[in-house]
Amino acid sequence: MDWFMAAAVGASGGAVMESVDFIKAIRWHRQMPWNVQSDTIDPPKRRADVRPGEEHLPAPGWKAYSLAGVLRLFVSGTLTGAMAATYPQITSPAVAFFIGLGALSAVQEATTLVPLMVKSAGRAALSGVVGEAQQQAQTLQQDRQQPGPGQSTDALLGSQVGHPSINDPQTDTSVVVQQDPTGEGGVA
Repeated sequence: MDWFMAAAVGASGGAVMESVDFIKAIRWHRQMPWNVQSDTIDPPKRRADVRPGEEHLPAPGWKAYSLAGVLRLFVSGTLTGAMAATYPQITSPAVAFFIGLGALSAVQEATTLVPLMVKSAGRAALSGVVGEAQQQAQTLQQDRQQPGPGQSTDALLGSQVGHPSINDPQTDTSVVVQQDPTGEGGVA
């Protein structure tokens, strides 16, 4: 099955899910879903996802409801086509249909996980940068401890004890360099 045929079968799975939602809305409200006012959806209790003032919004109308249905078909077909193009050897009509059925839910769940994935990827990148900086500092410290080709071990020991050597630059430890919040740096 090629990806285009799988996308069509997946879109039919999305159409089935849209039909089920349509039937449930008609049975619950006893009218067409695009004529349902927002204050009649669940009047006895407020839901956490409804902001103040949204209870009295007008009905969306058939155009908005149709657009939502078309977008559901698009999401189902796109996800199914992408899966069929990626894994063509395991894509059968039944698999494509079931992917189309659950495509909208899968996309909704994936979008809730994106901030978590970005956060952990940022932490991993930051820990990689910190680890690399620590490794460079450790390598630099080891290089300072090993005598170079023209340097005796006495000169190295003298620099560790506090005696200045010719090849060892001295740093002023009384001045601490800090970076201010503007990122320009400064001396404290």
